[in-house]
Amino acid sequence: MSWTGFDHGGAGRLLREAAICRQCEAAVSSAFAVSLAAVRAGHRRRARDAFARAGAIYLARTGFNLAESAAGRAFGRHRATIGHACRRVAQRCGDDPHFRHVLSCLEHALTRRVARCLHDAAEATAAPEAGQ
Repeated sequence: MSWTGFDHGGAGRLLREAAICRQCEAAVSSAFAVSLAAVRAGHRRRARDAFARAGAIYLARTGFNLAESAAGRAFGRHRATIGHACRRVAQRCGDDPHFRHVLSCLEHALTRRVARCLHDAAEATAAPEAGQ
C-alpha cells in the first residue's frame, strides 16, 4: 500500500486519520503535563485528563479538518462525544486568550510535524516500490 493515496479514501485515509490523532494526543500530553496513557484512556479518569483528551480531539478537528465520525473512529469515541469535546475546548478558547494562544501554537507545530511524518512515510514506502 502506498502512503501517497491518503486523499483517495480507503485504508490510506484511515492510517492518515490515525496518525493525525496519535500526534495530537502526544502533543497535548506534553503541553498539558498529562500522561499519554491518561489521554488515551478509554474512560474519563480525572477532569484534567479528560480535558487534555478533548484538546487533542479539538486539534484534530480544527487543525486537520477531520470529520466528527473520522475523529470518533480514530479516538475510539462516539461522534457526539467528539462534538461535545470540541465545544468545551472552543468555549475555553473564548474565555481564556492564553489558552487559545497555546492551542494555536500546538496546531501550528502539529501541522508541520504531521506533514513531516506523512512525507517520511511516503518516502519509506516509495523506496521499495522504486527498486522493483
